[in-house]
Amino acid sequence: MKQTLFVNGKIILQDRILEGGTLLVAGDRIRGIGPEAVWEAPDETVDLQGSYLAPGFVDIHVHGGGGGDFMDAERGSWQQALSTHLQHGTTSLCPTTLTASVEEMENVFSLYREMESEQRPSRPRLLGLHMEGPYIAESMKGAQNADYIKLPEKGLTDWLLEKGAGALRILTMAPELEGAGDVARAAREAGILLSVGHSDARLEDVEQAVRDGYTMATHLYSGMSTIIRENGMRRPGVLEAAMLMDELDVEVIGDGMHLPASLLKLIVKTKGMDRIILVTDAMRAAGLPAGHYKLGSLKEGQTVWSDGQIARMPDGISFAGSVATTDRLIRVMRDEAGVPLWQAVNMMTRNPARALGETEIGVLEPGKKADLVCFDEQIHVERVYRDGTLYFPS
Repeated sequence: MKQTLFVNGKIILQDRILEGGTLLVAGDRIRGIGPEAVWEAPDETVDLQGSYLAPGFVDIHVHGGGGGDFMDAERGSWQQALSTHLQHGTTSLCPTTLTASVEEMENVFSLYREMESEQRPSRPRLLGLHMEGPYIAESMKGAQNADYIKLPEKGLTDWLLEKGAGALRILTMAPELEGAGDVARAAREAGILLSVGHSDARLEDVEQAVRDGYTMATHLYSGMSTIIRENGMRRPGVLEAAMLMDELDVEVIGDGMHLPASLLKLIVKTKGMDRIILVTDAMRAAGLPAGHYKLGSLKEGQTVWSDGQIARMPDGISFAGSVATTDRLIRVMRDEAGVPLWQAVNMMTRNPARALGETEIGVLEPGKKADLVCFDEQIHVERVYRDGTLYFPS
């Protein structure tokens, strides 16, 4: 069993940064961590030269990158996306879908199972699909294709749960839709995490959703209702419910574009560090220069414009997902929202892993998987290890 010793680095633990620390990897596991600890002679010693060593990043909401989109349901396209995000520190992720035809969804389920069965360490670990739709509110569809938005219906639900068995991990749904409660209960029985999203619900609907088993809100502020007035009275929406309810984690697209620093600070102040899950919500233009790209599959998707910082719909105003990578999210949270680095890293590692019930990733502790990211003071990724093996640079 190969042993690799990392020395002279800043080790990012879940409660602090260990300056001048050492970390020993044996095979695919972390064996030990200590300040200037002395270990038996390793097979390899990596001098971090003062750089940071963090757990591999975990992205539970990502549509694509590097020119590929998971809706393409093509192996080459998936590999483009997976390779791009690995280079930016993502060692585990949930490929995320858009509203689509039954045929497209079946192709995605099929390819996911093929690639998940391989689980090659040279690409990010697949944690299950995140299905965004089809049970969403058309009034809050955002960049989703309205042609494939559906009302909850038992036949379709049974098909999705059957085809998605063992693959479907997260379901984003609008809980106010008629029949959504039945879907929620069936999904929870299948072990699927439920998230409120693309929803025009009121506070009471979200309270019922929590009773039905929802534990998360999808991309906070985007595609969700807020305060309205009825007969002069103010009624909170999904946004306020997500902020208020301690039972709900919140996804945050911390790319510096979807939300200004002031709102990022408000989320931190309201939800606290432990309930925030950073997500890229990246589409195929992530990691690529400005240009026109397809949002969704090449066959059914719509053309959007990326300026290299954000993707926009044809109207030139509405956002069409992000083009961010996980390292950028941590940089924004530290530099713009004022979050201490180790806590920003938790939002990209420990918090999403905990939400999914993944106990072997997300933190640097003895016995955990040796998924590691090395980056400099500007949070530019220098090395990425998965299961103890270096894959970037290759």
